[in-house]
Formats: sequence, C-alpha cells, structure tokens
Amino acid sequence: MGLEWRNNGLYYYEKKRVGQKVVSVYAGKGEIALLRYRLVLLDQQERERERFTCEDEIRRYRTADEMLNQFCEEADAVEDALFLINGYHQHSRTWRRKRIHKKN
Repeated sequence: MGLEWRNNGLYYYEKKRVGQKVVSVYAGKGEIALLRYRLVLLDQQERERERFTCEDEIRRYRTADEMLNQFCEEADAVEDALFLINGYHQHSRTWRRKRIHKKN
C-alpha cells in the first residue's frame, strides 16, 4: 500500500496478491488518496497497539502461571515431608501408614 507520484499527481494504490503475482489496485487520487493512506496508517497503528496489549497480558498470565506452578511444587514437597514425618510411606503413588509389627 502506498502513495505514489505519477504524472504530477498523488495516487494511492493498494497491493494485492493474485496467485503468485502482486498487483497494484487503484484506490484514489489527490486528497482522497492522502486521506485513504492516513486511514490505513491509523488502522495499522491500532492493530499494533492491540497486539502489544495482548502480548503484555500473555506475559502477565505466563508469569502468574509460573508462580502458581512453583507454589504447587513446593506445597507437594511439604506434603511429602509431613507424611514421612508422621510415619507414612508411599506405595503405588498412594500414601499408607507404616505397619507396626508387635513382638510377643
């Protein structure tokens, strides 16, 4: 997309792909060309702003997710330690109380 000076006049052309070729499509001349070009620029800037906003939100969620995962891993470690301290052992991923063998 772009403004072009041709024959002492300002023209606006949009580039479109047709198959493997890129074709220039006439979209206006003079003031209309300039206005159309500015509208396209504003639209591009708005899309870029939205993209940056989305990337920022993704970054915040990713950070929160990492913190939550770290917390869960530490909570699992504390849980395992408490079971071991209280006389349990793990059998097939299930915590079981150790048997106390009585002597006669």
